[in-house]
Amino acid sequence: MELDLIVFIKCSGPNVREDNLTDTIVSFAKKNVNCNYGFYITVDPHMESVVQNIFKNQEYKSFLDPSSLLDLKVSQKSWAIDFNNFFDEYQDKTKWILISHDDVEYITDDYFNKIMESIEGHEDKVGWITSTSNYYYEQEGKIVTDTFRAGSYEDFDNWGAMFQLHRMGHLKNTSPAIIQQSLHLLDFPTAPVKVHGIMSAIMLVSVDSLKKIGYCEDWTNYTMLIDEDWSLEALKNKLWNVWVPNVFHNHPLRRSLRPTNNKWETEAHSGFINKWGYDTGGYERGISIPVEQLREEFSETNIPWSTYKKSYDWEFLDDE
Repeated sequence: MELDLIVFIKCSGPNVREDNLTDTIVSFAKKNVNCNYGFYITVDPHMESVVQNIFKNQEYKSFLDPSSLLDLKVSQKSWAIDFNNFFDEYQDKTKWILISHDDVEYITDDYFNKIMESIEGHEDKVGWITSTSNYYYEQEGKIVTDTFRAGSYEDFDNWGAMFQLHRMGHLKNTSPAIIQQSLHLLDFPTAPVKVHGIMSAIMLVSVDSLKKIGYCEDWTNYTMLIDEDWSLEALKNKLWNVWVPNVFHNHPLRRSLRPTNNKWETEAHSGFINKWGYDTGGYERGISIPVEQLREEFSETNIPWSTYKKSYDWEFLDDE
């Protein structure tokens, strides 16, 4: 039987926590009781029994079916290798794939079905989809969104006061308390909108679209810049990456307890440059080449789309 959705989680590395992974699996199960889904989970060796115990836990039996654990792999290979192996094996067994970090709390009831309803009629035009996390500005009082890639929008130099935070740029150097008291300035779109790209905590994609986008690049042990690369691949194939603003998740979990943050940045940027011919990051307009060159080289694709607008010039999916 073909599933509606498979959730792919790789739980590995120094930031792994049993409580984070438990919250991720349990919250997803609670919020998707009306979804025909399964989990595919790959872990470091010491986490194998943790996953097994989560699915056996009687406390969760009313909403977490042990049979929803389709596969549990123990692996110390790179994230890309493990994902590509999963995709080879399971692409004909599901319609959609949700790539989730192992420190995500799913908040919106009927999470997956709400997203499906919001993009109905546009499925063949959509690449990557993400939902909304309010974590940084609500819980830490920081002008940061970790939901979207910065792209090459006209307001790139105002990061992170972009997207729904664009009215809060003047608060960047104020206290967390002031930022948390200023959330009335948030500016959310009223329906799903196109975005340049999405970050890797939540990446939802149809199998049909991922077949066009292609396999994950094996640049580093984990996910550094794969979200930017995959977002560009979607745009190159004339698909639209989409933000569904009224469906929510929380990420990261227990950030203050992480022993490390970003890893393998040099290797990831080297792989990116070799593939795309330019670098991304802290450059003018977020790219190491002039924006005019980007527009010319990728003129037959959706890649230059973000260069002609501000991040909050909402272009609704339903506008087409």
